[in-house]
Amino acid sequence: MPHRFGRPVEGDRTLSLFIDEANRLRVFAPPFRFTSFFSPEDTLLCVCASEAALAHARMPGSHGRASRNALRIAELTTGSGLVGLHLLRVESDSALMAFDVDPVAVDTAKDNAKILGLAARSRFDCVDLWSDSMASMLKSYKPDLIVCNPPYVPEPPGGRLELEAGAGKDGTAHLMRTLQLVDCVQPRAIALSWCSLSDPARIVLEAESIGYSLNSLFVVAISDGEYSGSVHEYLRELPHAYINESWETRRAVAPDGSARFGYLLMAGEFSRMNARTRNTNAIYTSVGRMCEEFAANGIAALVKPAVPVPVRAWILDRWDELRLRASLHGEITGFMTSIE
Repeated sequence: MPHRFGRPVEGDRTLSLFIDEANRLRVFAPPFRFTSFFSPEDTLLCVCASEAALAHARMPGSHGRASRNALRIAELTTGSGLVGLHLLRVESDSALMAFDVDPVAVDTAKDNAKILGLAARSRFDCVDLWSDSMASMLKSYKPDLIVCNPPYVPEPPGGRLELEAGAGKDGTAHLMRTLQLVDCVQPRAIALSWCSLSDPARIVLEAESIGYSLNSLFVVAISDGEYSGSVHEYLRELPHAYINESWETRRAVAPDGSARFGYLLMAGEFSRMNARTRNTNAIYTSVGRMCEEFAANGIAALVKPAVPVPVRAWILDRWDELRLRASLHGEITGFMTSIE
């Protein structure tokens, strides 16, 4: 008999439930394999932003390929390869080149491509994000779309988190490097994941400085995790790390009472600006203001955020996070059925 998932308490309904987007990951159940560190909520949010970026990646650009059936997709910090492989399934004649510094992740992604029948259209290489070879390989490949769902947890001075988690003193190291590579390669579109712990407005500002405008933003309110919780006190010291420690927010994201704070997962899809593109100063300013309001007022700040681009906002609490993880590891079936 299939297992049923029952919640001990009703979920908060201030925002839509992120678990309702999990159908996108249905195909990635066993025998698909994940790396030792896998965050399904981050990955799912990046999938949402990457899907939205496809429309801009299909537009004619400097590489001269206007056909919607000839997209070249590059994924940095690919991990299990899920996001890139998902995009290959959506774009039936597209190609993927993906990179990760962890050789185990690269081998896992290659196996997953075979499982999904996508090995002929994908290539996975073990390359350091900061290496010269990364830049040269991307220049030769000429991607239409670059996707990156990187580590984002700020690291305290003198402290080092695990390879898959830490991202420099303010949590933006991998994203800043990704944007350097974007500037060199100039794809039509990019999809990036980041969070409210990691100077969120800076990401939008840096993208604008190299000629990319944010088109839409995807946001999930979530509770602290293993790595983010371990740097709780350090986050309090950072001027651009936005967390909310109120009882109301902690109860909403963790009804079991386990949360120390809530924060925001974020992903955005960007495209190259042109002469008619609006002035985006208002965009990165409003993204920063949205995070400030979340830190002050909790998830109510996400109901109607004053951001001049479309924003989709959800909540993922501890119970739905567990439900999402269990479904991907094959522990429960029927995970999209109504909660009993």
